[in-house]
Amino acid sequence: MMTNDLDQVELGLFAGGFSRGVSLSSIAQLFEPARLTQARVLKEWSKTELAEQLPVSAAAVGQYESGITKPRPELLPILARKLDVPVEFFAAGRPLGRMDATYAHFRSLRSTRVKDRAKAAAYVEQVWELVTALERRVRFPVLDLPEVELGTSPETAAALLRDHWDIRRGPVTHLAARMESSGVVVTTISMTDDAFGRVSAFSTDAFDTPIVVVTPERLRSVYRYRFTCAHELGHLLLHPNPVAGDRDQEREADRFAAEFLTPRQEIDPLLPVTVRLSKLESLSSSWGVSVESLLRRMGETGRASDVSIRRAYQRLAGLSDVRREEPLSRFPGEQPTLLRDAVELAERHGYSRVELATELGWKVRHLEWILGITDTRPTLRPV
Repeated sequence: MMTNDLDQVELGLFAGGFSRGVSLSSIAQLFEPARLTQARVLKEWSKTELAEQLPVSAAAVGQYESGITKPRPELLPILARKLDVPVEFFAAGRPLGRMDATYAHFRSLRSTRVKDRAKAAAYVEQVWELVTALERRVRFPVLDLPEVELGTSPETAAALLRDHWDIRRGPVTHLAARMESSGVVVTTISMTDDAFGRVSAFSTDAFDTPIVVVTPERLRSVYRYRFTCAHELGHLLLHPNPVAGDRDQEREADRFAAEFLTPRQEIDPLLPVTVRLSKLESLSSSWGVSVESLLRRMGETGRASDVSIRRAYQRLAGLSDVRREEPLSRFPGEQPTLLRDAVELAERHGYSRVELATELGWKVRHLEWILGITDTRPTLRPV
């Protein structure tokens, strides 16, 4: 049993409204229930699973998260250790992102577990918190997306965006960089996170900063990745009110992405009269879209029959083991850099990564995880 001596432990609280040297009692008094939920969800634990790690019941955990009761001061270090956060993480007083998972566009909703969607929402909350902390020291790009009236067709919205971004003709280059320079935060998840691999991709404008998250499945191919980014742009422009699992919204976002990346009037004259995979491969490389996407274009424009398109898809499926996936490095300007660049700029002006993590109530390695930075070096463990 932990003693009340811990009540007097001096802790360095983040520099965002609290004085330094706040005791465990003070943190218990300032306890923010949503922080416990956020940390637990990111850990992928249920209330029962967390309670199994603690000297309290699942009902008690539920009361902490609902704000009915506060955890005792001596329980806070145990909670922090089990959830891998600093004790200061649980204190109220700094910006807190709150997002319902239903207010996000998930590309693979039907195949995504509720717990994975909840983890994705908690992740986006923390991305927003990071942006909010950085914006006090670094000026982010102003949001620069065109106004699109409700009911606008995906094709018209795609043309509006190309015109707004002054993309007159030809392929869309540096897509991620264009999005970031227009005030859209694009972030990628560590390839080692299985939960996010199941989510596939998602976006939200629940906060004042639109956020697009692209997960491991889409990172393996620059073509999938670019189409996914365009798809999420379509959601941000066309669907201010997400409907979870709505197939019409997903189809509209796909139509937007196809028209934005390969405008029909431009791509139609370039498509072969009959299905020729070698020709489509060449177009794929120059336009930054997949062969599959171009095949769909051929079907839409009537260049090939449904039978020919199906046969081509079957041939591509048979070649899946030998076709090389093009990495993001294949196209410049596709690797998101906005958040890392903001952190580096803040560091050059005297605001260290350690200070940023402390202000957020995070560990430095958690900040690096949010930034997509992974340390691949082996861990030295003295024996």
